[in-house]
Amino acid sequence: MIRATDMIDAYKGDSLVYRWSLVDGRPRCADHPADVATASLADIAGQLAINRAIRALQAQVDAYDDAVLLASRPEPDATVPLFDDAGAHVGDQPNPAHAAWAAAGALLANAPAELLHLIRTRDDALETDPATGLLAEAPFELVPPPLPTFDPATETVDLVAGAWSDVRPLTAEEATACRALMLVRWPRVMTPRDAIVYLLTPAEWLAISTSSDPEVRATRQAALGANTVDLDNPATAAALQVFQMAGLLSSERAKAILAGERRA
Repeated sequence: MIRATDMIDAYKGDSLVYRWSLVDGRPRCADHPADVATASLADIAGQLAINRAIRALQAQVDAYDDAVLLASRPEPDATVPLFDDAGAHVGDQPNPAHAAWAAAGALLANAPAELLHLIRTRDDALETDPATGLLAEAPFELVPPPLPTFDPATETVDLVAGAWSDVRPLTAEEATACRALMLVRWPRVMTPRDAIVYLLTPAEWLAISTSSDPEVRATRQAALGANTVDLDNPATAAALQVFQMAGLLSSERAKAILAGERRA
């Protein structure tokens, strides 16, 4: 049985993003994954939000199942004896096992109706009409509403009670996950050809490649004639500075290139 901790977002080197959904109350990936190389950032960010919502529901199911197992065991003693360093009994202290057992019972007693509906669907235990034997309730189905507009690079939303919450900033963990996916699509280390095709405009490359300035020519050969272009290498920033000083790039374009922004 799939648990929430098994529900990863991406696989195949983070190049594909799972599209999690609920099928008969169980997490499944019934649709084709999102390809990081071709899907829009908005589509990827939206799918991550849906995945997170389904994973949160499954985490509640996992906690409920664990509570059922724990609560079915005999009640542990409420306290356990406490001894000093000499081995003398000095009193009693609360038993952590009893606290966990009691917490499991409380969780079961206060389980929300939505969660119980989901579990009945999963367990094929939906309520039926005693007279006809037919289902008296529809299976649980999670149908997320259309996603609101948000900046997929810095913001996200949460699915709460069937509705999307207000747009909020990405947490540090979510931002790291998003950046890892984007690095698959837009690597910081690339071939010179990809740097020319994806980072420079045709006009910029024409100006750089035909320049007669000796320093520009030497820099072009060093920066774009190597095996790779590393946007995090100071030498790359220095090369862009040479092109900028020669009037071939604006400061804004140089910053955008170092940021890895692909041209439209």
